[in-house]
Amino acid sequence: MATKPKKIKKILLTQPNYAWLSKRTWQFPPYTLCLLKACVGRMAETVVYDPNFGNVSEEEAVKFLKTTSPDLVGITSVSTEYIEVTRHTVALVRKHLPNAVIVLGGVIPTVMPEEAVKDGNADYWILGEGELSFPALVEKLQKGVEDLSGINGLAWRRGGELLFNKSEFIPDLDKIPFPDYSNISGLTLRDYGNIRGKYTPWLVARNYPTAVTITSRGCPYRCVFCAGKTVTGDKVRFRSAENVLAEIDSLCAQGTKEIIFLDDHFLADRNRAVKIMKGIIKKHPGLTWKCANVTVWLLDEKLLRLMRKSGCDSLFISIESGVQRILKEVIHKPIHLEKIPPILRLAKSLGFKIVSSFVIGFPGETWDEIRQTFAFSEKLEVDMVTFHIATPLPKTELMDICLRDGLLPKGHLENISKHAGYGKGFITTKDFTPFELEVVRSFEWDRINFSSGEKKKAIAAICGITAEELEDWRVNTRRSLGVNSLVKNILSSPAK
Repeated sequence: MATKPKKIKKILLTQPNYAWLSKRTWQFPPYTLCLLKACVGRMAETVVYDPNFGNVSEEEAVKFLKTTSPDLVGITSVSTEYIEVTRHTVALVRKHLPNAVIVLGGVIPTVMPEEAVKDGNADYWILGEGELSFPALVEKLQKGVEDLSGINGLAWRRGGELLFNKSEFIPDLDKIPFPDYSNISGLTLRDYGNIRGKYTPWLVARNYPTAVTITSRGCPYRCVFCAGKTVTGDKVRFRSAENVLAEIDSLCAQGTKEIIFLDDHFLADRNRAVKIMKGIIKKHPGLTWKCANVTVWLLDEKLLRLMRKSGCDSLFISIESGVQRILKEVIHKPIHLEKIPPILRLAKSLGFKIVSSFVIGFPGETWDEIRQTFAFSEKLEVDMVTFHIATPLPKTELMDICLRDGLLPKGHLENISKHAGYGKGFITTKDFTPFELEVVRSFEWDRINFSSGEKKKAIAAICGITAEELEDWRVNTRRSLGVNSLVKNILSSPAK
């Protein structure tokens, strides 16, 4: 059955400026939006617009919307923390482009579909991966096809009925084209690549311009706090080494000097990872790279030496807890703590900078066990330690436990954006309160990391900030017991 085809000649792909509602803003290449642009191809003129670049105001964004006047607007969001600003952005688009088709995708409709579809300003929602679903929707709308039941992961209305199509993961990632970075609203990949990351160590590069990519999707582990199995699946799907190296060729041709791999599990297929590293050594010997997360139990001397030789000098390792019982019985992460110190000492001896991450405040964790995690982290020979407070996200086991046991404040789901941020606590058990977690997290982070002038200097360099910015960060963290007061300081500045 068909209806009158919709005029979709121009598409705008965008995301909120997360700072519009006093959240942290993220200024790195809009990878997923440019990926969708490549998938749409010649079906329509497609413009990518990222108001995070330069911290664009709402007024400026509205002016751009009106000037561009797209027929369809695709909006994404990176985390449930940003649900309010995402709704705000959808409403902004609807107000100023009343006749445009609005499609919402990304993490929010994927892990919070029931909440996402309450927004009457959107016309369609894509749950899960959108690289095939989004162009399929565009094509059917252009042709006037009424039955959209065959589009993977689409939520849509038929008459007054709201329908959810089954969502399946894309099996062959090599079939997805590389991101199209041409004309990001007049910007280039190099413009983004020259932004100096601040505060978040894995975004602080050694060489600029930088670029990001994702070479695999999914994770086989079942960490209690992670929604990854819903977003990308519980089995790892890999792009081939040849496909990854071809993208690296393309990025380097555009001037990239450092690449950040955003995979959940880059090292899951050791042979593939080795091929990629050897390919970098052979074709791009001056390129540097890093992973946003390294699976520590897969590291050994041979692999570490190859990583260093191929241009990696930083390790970001999520250990989560310094208590074996918590890792095994609560978090479900296959780490053996006794094996961690030797491998990190080896990595340090090879010249790696190491940042380790821990999470406190799980149901079933005692106050003494929280203290043991701080003690364990302090003994590690690493350059910086970060601490987060356990945050129950939708579609996670942690959320299920908290709801079952009544550990969350009233109206939590409706106000999730006020709680998320990983420096704020909101789980209450017989062992701790949110306020206690915030206090101990804030002051132990400060005590362990900044015990000497030498450590302060090293951490400032790792985080891409000045000594003055570091001191402001410490003061703000102590006084706010969280992260959101740093919005003004987290904005990145162009590289010189």
